[in-house]
Amino acid sequence: MGVRDSFWGIFGFDSRAPSSTVLESVRGAMLRVLDAHGGADHFQLDMKISDAKDIATLWYLRPELMHAIAASEGEAAARLCIASVTELFQGYQPGGGGTRYAVS
Repeated sequence: MGVRDSFWGIFGFDSRAPSSTVLESVRGAMLRVLDAHGGADHFQLDMKISDAKDIATLWYLRPELMHAIAASEGEAAARLCIASVTELFQGYQPGGGGTRYAVS
């Protein structure tokens, strides 16, 4: 086990790297949500999502995405959007499960 594996294990990340298919699926979902609810007002966030090199970077962009959606659509709509995006991180998010953006 390498140092990187043990480090990410502490935070609940799956030490296996997601396939490029998973990474691109998550990235695409985040960009679609941003386009549908944030539009051109959030160019910098669009670039951050597009340039993200790994799943962890995308994971930590979720609050910024939620803020962008909430600014234009309201918090309830933002929570629904983020909950659907968060499902795509299954097995690759810190803590191994729960999120404060879950909808009950």
